[in-house]
Amino acid sequence: MRIRSGILVVTKLAAIATIATVATACGGARAGRIMADTPALPYQAPDADEIAGIDPDAEPAAAVPADSVPTSAQNPQR
Repeated sequence: MRIRSGILVVTKLAAIATIATVATACGGARAGRIMADTPALPYQAPDADEIAGIDPDAEPAAAVPADSVPTSAQNPQR
């Protein structure tokens, strides 16, 4: 029994030492810091033109009259 309890004590001490080493190596004391090469920039919402894909400098297309639009043979409802 003494040998078994001695092994358990050594195992528990080794486990505690391993946990302490891992917690220290992972930066346990410096929480909240991110190592990055780029500065943090504030969020800027995209413009509506950017989302829709519309170029504000482009000229609008000429409107085509409805009676001159050809109908498709595959779409008879039109």
